[in-house]
Amino acid sequence: MKPLSLYIHFPFCIKKCRYCDFYSISAEPLKIAEYSAALKQEIKSTGNQFKDSTVTSIYIGGGSPNLMPREEFTDLINTVRDEFNVSETLEFTVEMNPANHNIEFLKTLSISGVNRINVGAQSFVEEELNILGRVHSIKDTIATVGTLDKIGYEHNGLDLIYGIPGQTMESWCYSLESALKLNVDHLSLYNLSYEEGTELSHMLKQGKIQALDVEIEKQFYLKACRILAERGFHHYEISNWAKPGCESRHNRAYWEGGVYLGYGPSAHSFDGHSRWWNVRSVEKYIERINNRISAIENSENLTEQDREIEQLFLRLRTSNGLSRSQFENIFHLDFKRIVRKLEEMKISEEYWIFDGNTFKLTPAGWFVSDSIIYTILSYAEEIRNDYKKGRIGFKS
Repeated sequence: MKPLSLYIHFPFCIKKCRYCDFYSISAEPLKIAEYSAALKQEIKSTGNQFKDSTVTSIYIGGGSPNLMPREEFTDLINTVRDEFNVSETLEFTVEMNPANHNIEFLKTLSISGVNRINVGAQSFVEEELNILGRVHSIKDTIATVGTLDKIGYEHNGLDLIYGIPGQTMESWCYSLESALKLNVDHLSLYNLSYEEGTELSHMLKQGKIQALDVEIEKQFYLKACRILAERGFHHYEISNWAKPGCESRHNRAYWEGGVYLGYGPSAHSFDGHSRWWNVRSVEKYIERINNRISAIENSENLTEQDREIEQLFLRLRTSNGLSRSQFENIFHLDFKRIVRKLEEMKISEEYWIFDGNTFKLTPAGWFVSDSIIYTILSYAEEIRNDYKKGRIGFKS
């Protein structure tokens, strides 16, 4: 049986955060009920196509999935189990806004097989939470993790943001230490970005806030790398750290090019060759599903070059890096030529490691990973052009 991952989008929030560009709307009980019915219908319409697959991970994100009524959640998961072959060792993750940590809902999740909870803490400094437009308090985060511990969840994780306007090294380290005191086994640290159309982006343009210098953000990132390494966390992907054995299997499926299905508005799917995504509107999504019309808005077939680039980006995001053989199978070029180019152009080895077999980015390299990866791609193209002109041999 082929491994398959499912992502289910719950696009309802108490209030949209200032930095968020994920698709979400304000929570309305009637709309949630109508949406949940459509979501189950979409799941039922695709299950038969994947009878030769086993669902190894489910991830419910949002929005704030903990705003879903308990009965709706139970029905949703029963629908998934009815339509798909679900692994007995399923990794089942749900995101949680600590502003609404209802203990009965959390018990329902546990009974339904959820074994990982990701809590959107974002910061342990109230002023920073206010800038981000979060509706929860630090006390909410602490109480939520405490409740999760009492129920006995297998894995608990926290999301934190760095690069917040006004944030200092002292406040960043305070948030990290506060998170570690809660004894979670997974941390995701994200550099704040000002996405077009978000409230935070408007505030920046209006001069109401000032973005931190990129060098300061880099120092925040490297400081976190050092602290978490000292505390026994494995830095297994650019933005993710875990205690040994507690890495997210669902996320790994994305980075390793696995097959996944996305349900709900704006959700993306990938089968290894093609990618498709749903309409970015709850109303349009419900209307299409109710009229037995596909919710898919658009799709793309990846060319060989698309897959080359994607493989490079995804593999170099992880601590496993990219093996020489993987690169040569993808690009049909001797990877040592790329390494020589990096050395000739004085691309600092502070950013990368090559032991003759595997190429990896260092933490400093991860922070500027896009730049390094585009440099590698340009070198690969340059070498190919030299081959076409007969200047060098080509690896077949």
